[in-house]
Amino acid sequence: MSEPFAWEIVVRVQRDSSSLPLAGRRALITGGAAGIGEATARRFAADGASVVVMDTTAPAAEIARDSRHLIADVTDPVQVAEAVREAAGDGGLDVCVANAGVSSMEGFLAGTSTSWEQVLRVNLLGVMITLQAAAKAMVDAGRGGRLLVTASIAGLHGEPGSSAYCASKAGVIGLVKTLAVELAPWSITANAVAPGQIDTAMNTRDLETAGRKSGRPAAALLREHLRLRVPAGRRGTPDEVASLFAFLASDEAAFINGEVLRIDGGELAS
Repeated sequence: MSEPFAWEIVVRVQRDSSSLPLAGRRALITGGAAGIGEATARRFAADGASVVVMDTTAPAAEIARDSRHLIADVTDPVQVAEAVREAAGDGGLDVCVANAGVSSMEGFLAGTSTSWEQVLRVNLLGVMITLQAAAKAMVDAGRGGRLLVTASIAGLHGEPGSSAYCASKAGVIGLVKTLAVELAPWSITANAVAPGQIDTAMNTRDLETAGRKSGRPAAALLREHLRLRVPAGRRGTPDEVASLFAFLASDEAAFINGEVLRIDGGELAS
C-alpha cells in the first residue's frame, strides 16, 4: 500500500529525577506531528517518557532532544509491528496512544463505499492494527500496559454531515470497551478520550468546509457553535487533551479501565 505513510520520531529524553510521573515509560503515539498528538508527545516527553511518534508528516519542530525519523505505513500490520518493536526496545512497551485519524464532512446520501472505506481504514482499522501490535508487545513483556485512544464526542451522538466519521469513532469506542475486558488478565487497561471542539488544524479545516457549504464565514459558525452548544464558551486546547492522556498513562489511573472520558467543555452535558 502506498499510503498513508508515517514519520516516526523516537524521543529519548534524559531526566535527572526519577520522580516524573512517566519516568522510564516507553510510549507509542500515532498522529503525533500536529494537534492533539503532538501536544501529547511533548507532554509525555516532559513527564519523563521515551516516545515514538508516528504520523503522515514530520512535525514542524523537534518534539524533544535526540529524535530520529523512520517511515511506516500506519495501516500496514507488518510495518506497525516493527514500529512497536522500535518503541519497546529492550524494555517493553508501556503506553500506546492511538490518535491518528482523518475527518469527513460528507452527508450520508452523498457518501460512497470508497469514501467510507477511506475514513474507516484510518480511524478504525488503523486503530485496531496499532492497538493489536501494542497489546501483543505488552503481553510478551508481562508487566501490563495502557492502551489509549482518541475517540470523539462524535462517536457518542449524531452529527449531521459526518456519518462516516461518527461511525468510525463509535466503532473505536466499542473496541476500547471490549479490549478493557479481554486484556484485563494481562494487566492491560484500555480507555478512550473523547474530545469536543478542540483548537486544531483539522477542526479548523472542517469549519471552513462547513462554511463553504453553508455560505457563511467559518468564524461565525464557530461563534454560534460555542454560544449554543458549549457551556464553557470556548474551544479546548490540544494541551488540555494531552493532560488527560498523561493522567491516564500515569500510576494514578491504574484502576480506570473501559472508560470514555469526554473533554468537551460540557457540550454533551448541555
